[in-house]
Amino acid sequence: MAADYAVRAQVEARLASARIGTVMQSVTLSMLGNTFTSAPLQSPPIATGMTETMKKLKEIVLKRGAVSQAEFTQVPGLLRRLRHLLRIYYDAKLSGRKPVEFKFCDAADLSDVGLDLHEMGIYLQLSPARLRALLRSAPDIEKFLIDEPLDIGKWRLDAQRATDAVNADPESDDDDRMGLIDLEDTSSDDLAAYQMVYFIADLLVAFLVMWRTALGDSLTDAMRPIYWNQDVMVHFAHAGGLPALFGDWAQSVAKDGACKKAIETLPSRAWECQTETSLQGVLSALISKVEVDGDDVAATPVYARILHEMYSRYGLGPFEKGSTLSSDTILIYFLYRRISCKPGTYTTPGAFLTLLKKYKNVPRATRRRHGWMILSISGR
Repeated sequence: MAADYAVRAQVEARLASARIGTVMQSVTLSMLGNTFTSAPLQSPPIATGMTETMKKLKEIVLKRGAVSQAEFTQVPGLLRRLRHLLRIYYDAKLSGRKPVEFKFCDAADLSDVGLDLHEMGIYLQLSPARLRALLRSAPDIEKFLIDEPLDIGKWRLDAQRATDAVNADPESDDDDRMGLIDLEDTSSDDLAAYQMVYFIADLLVAFLVMWRTALGDSLTDAMRPIYWNQDVMVHFAHAGGLPALFGDWAQSVAKDGACKKAIETLPSRAWECQTETSLQGVLSALISKVEVDGDDVAATPVYARILHEMYSRYGLGPFEKGSTLSSDTILIYFLYRRISCKPGTYTTPGAFLTLLKKYKNVPRATRRRHGWMILSISGR
């Protein structure tokens, strides 16, 4: 139970910036005089409408306590229903015509739909046992996530086709391009795929993390497009993928090539929105890096910068919790003990580099003694 409370706290921490963004978006739309509204919310909400569908999804995915197989099997159908209603809503918004089914689009604020889906996605991402139970009980969820394409919608597809046609036409002129701007402005209001993509992306990242150990280097090779694009790396890191990036740097066949470059060029903003679980995953990967490559790799500027990024944002807590991750490689234990003595000293990567160089000189006998202290009583 305590672990579940911790997960829910981490979910809220991850959602904080998204919630602020949603509020700001609502305020902006209100100031612009947005006149298109959802269908009236009835009491009780209309059966199979957006509000009821979302309520059922949250009751299952975020349920406190055990979830039954019968409950899990409802999830793919509920997600498909929600996807269908999102398409109904945005088609009506862009066309100006409300079909009979529009009465089911009764969400008070469509931004909340995406936010609620994101909340469920993060919770499943941080609760691997529940995610595995969902996959076992409702295998059709994999088809929904992997085989069924995002509902991009005709508006965005038409805009893209028109853009491709104008770009390919050597005789296109400014009038053609001005027409494209109008078409793109209209199509940008179709957010059906945007509302759903958070949930899908959260779970796909969870799959990457779950499959990393089993698939090893083949998965690393498939992830190269992530390493090549810094913006994608940042999104991947914010979605819980940071431990996987550092795990590849520690142990994959590409650790001294693509993975090394990715870590060296990782933007500082990638360290935002990390959870206790992801930070412990990073520390575990850093330990593995030392175990594979030796102490020298720790006494490098890139290693020092990593530790500084973590400490400057999250303080001593991750180091304290990570101090018992390994009784063989006591690096994190060493860092925790030293930093806790003078916490205000380590404000730059250079200060961490100096400390890491000192770790290299710790005698083997001292390391064994401290490693023994880290062990539990049963482990001794």
